[in-house]
Order: sequence, then structure tokens, then C-alpha cells
Amino acid sequence: MLAKLLKLVGIGLIVLCCPARAAEAPGLVLQGESQMKTGQIDAAIETLRQAVATDPGSSLAHTRLGGALLLKQENAEAIETFRKAIMLNGDNADAFVGMAIAYLHSGDYALARASLEEAKRIDPAKAPKVDELIAYIDRRESGEGGTH
Repeated sequence: MLAKLLKLVGIGLIVLCCPARAAEAPGLVLQGESQMKTGQIDAAIETLRQAVATDPGSSLAHTRLGGALLLKQENAEAIETFRKAIMLNGDNADAFVGMAIAYLHSGDYALARASLEEAKRIDPAKAPKVDELIAYIDRRESGEGGTH
């Protein structure tokens, strides 16, 4: 009987603490964004990893972590992180753009273009910038563009 009671109390504590931890994630995301802006990329990655660990269901936390990884030129990990963000929110146009940039830096122009087209479909306001990137991809594929 005592064991059951302790188990219920333990479950109750877990339920009570988890929403509080999830509430910490937005602050961690803001801290990570600030660190990126000041060039503290390694610190930002660590902070954003904490945000993701605190709230694994946050598409925004995954997107920002992907962006930090992209700045560190960790393209493969950035792509996986952006994919997680998209799995959590299929309408996350920023994650599609970030993933496109990572694909672009990896030399996978077809996937970069597909990601950009999806971002434009989700958020038509992004069309002018997306179209510039697609034109850049077209120039690269035709041999007209310089290095990225």
C-alpha cells in the first residue's frame, strides 16, 4: 500500500514539474538567440540544446537550434534538427528555409529548392527572398554562380 502511495506521489510530482520545465524553454530560446547575435555560437548551441531537452515538443526551439548549428556549419545535424522542427509543426516556414540553406551548403540543390518551395507555399510573404535563393540555385546548377 505504501509503495503504491509513493508511486502515485512520484507520478504526481513528475506531472507537476514537467509543465514548469516546458515553461523554461522560451527563456532558453531567447537566451540562445541573444548568444547567436553576439557571436557566442557554441554557448548558443548548448543553451538551445537545453531548450530542446526542456521542451522536446517545441518546434521553435528545434528551429533555433538548427539555425545555430547552421552557423557552426554543422549542416547534417542542422538538417536533422530542422526536420524535427517540421515534424512538430508542418507549417514552420522558417524551419524549411533553414533546412534549405543547410542543403544548399551541402550541395544538394534539389532538396534545397524543394524546401524553399515549401516555405514559400506556407508563407507567401517569404516569396521575394525565396525566389532570390532559387535563382541563386539555378545559377549554381548552370555553372554561372560563384562559390557560396
